[in-house]
Amino acid sequence: MRFSALFMGHRPRGIRPTWLHGGMVQWSAWMVLLLPAFMFGPFSAWADRVPGLEIEVFYVGEIVRNAGGGLRTGDEALGSTDLGIHLDTAEAGWWAGGYVYAEILTNHGADPSASLIGDIQTASNIADRNRMRLQQLWYEQRFDGGLSLLFGWHDMNSEFYVSEQASLFMNSSFGIGPEISVNVPASLWPEAGAGLRLAYAADGLLWMAAVYDGDPTTRGIHPSREGLMLITELDCLHDGAVYKLGAWRHSGDRTGPDGRQFGSDAGVYVLADQPLFGWEDGKAAMFMQLGLAQADRNEIDRYVGLGLHVHGPLPGRSDDSLGLAVARAHFSDAARRALGRLDAETVIELDYDAVITAWLHVHPALQWILHPGGDPLLSTARVGMLRVELALP
Repeated sequence: MRFSALFMGHRPRGIRPTWLHGGMVQWSAWMVLLLPAFMFGPFSAWADRVPGLEIEVFYVGEIVRNAGGGLRTGDEALGSTDLGIHLDTAEAGWWAGGYVYAEILTNHGADPSASLIGDIQTASNIADRNRMRLQQLWYEQRFDGGLSLLFGWHDMNSEFYVSEQASLFMNSSFGIGPEISVNVPASLWPEAGAGLRLAYAADGLLWMAAVYDGDPTTRGIHPSREGLMLITELDCLHDGAVYKLGAWRHSGDRTGPDGRQFGSDAGVYVLADQPLFGWEDGKAAMFMQLGLAQADRNEIDRYVGLGLHVHGPLPGRSDDSLGLAVARAHFSDAARRALGRLDAETVIELDYDAVITAWLHVHPALQWILHPGGDPLLSTARVGMLRVELALP
């Protein structure tokens, strides 16, 4: 069994100490204090006796400061606690090829995009409201020959529309394009839904297809009322590079920005992770994201993301990462006419992830958000972010 944990520090607002901030922050503080008891006490001893069981606990939090522009200046503290439980049925002595996964999330703090910035792409990819829920619970069966089948509550973005090189960055668009996350209800963080996924891998190729609940926020499966989310993706791996082509369709009824009614929605996307060059203690790579959605029924009709990710940017810092990326969400003609949006919202993000020790990461980032939300009344937001990661053995 492997048991790992990650804590990311929280900053109080104003001058009040953290322990005076609401129940969810108090809960997280108690979890930090009680974690060693779980890891090294009876719970850990029990988990060690279960072959094939792997438990991961992550504490994730950050400080976000809007120095100007957007809705208002100010700061927010937010965080997420993630408990993941994996079970390999073969290692447990049951049957080959079976994998079970459960994930419980607890979030606290305000969403800085809603309270400070006013952007549509969501500056922090851990932003949510104060709550605890079961995020994922699924079973996967892997067969001989590269075929696998997965079903249960599953985060679509854990497998679809994923760029490894873009994972350094904090803006949500670098996780999945806003032409999906903004336009349609989908099985994404922080609200996964029921799904069924089929995959086949062979000779540098991976094909996946899945169907998901049409509105995960209801926690029920109602295809006649909510529709279904269908998605497929083909991945090609070649000399360290990864190229992905995907398409999706949502069968639920849609109301366009101008009030027109539609019976479905659809789009396509392309991703690329491309190595550039390397040196003794590091390497550089770039990524590209391109997403298109139907313009007559969506607020965002196209999205482009582009970035550079440098691993080991400084001598003696081979584990650190430095990155610069741009994300541009284009508003459709219908959104511009009906909602008064500008042409696009553009994010420029600069990150440095410093690995201080094996158990301590410090990850500052800066974001410049041009035309937040496409609102002509909002000026460029200048956002500073800090994540501190403490990993316990």
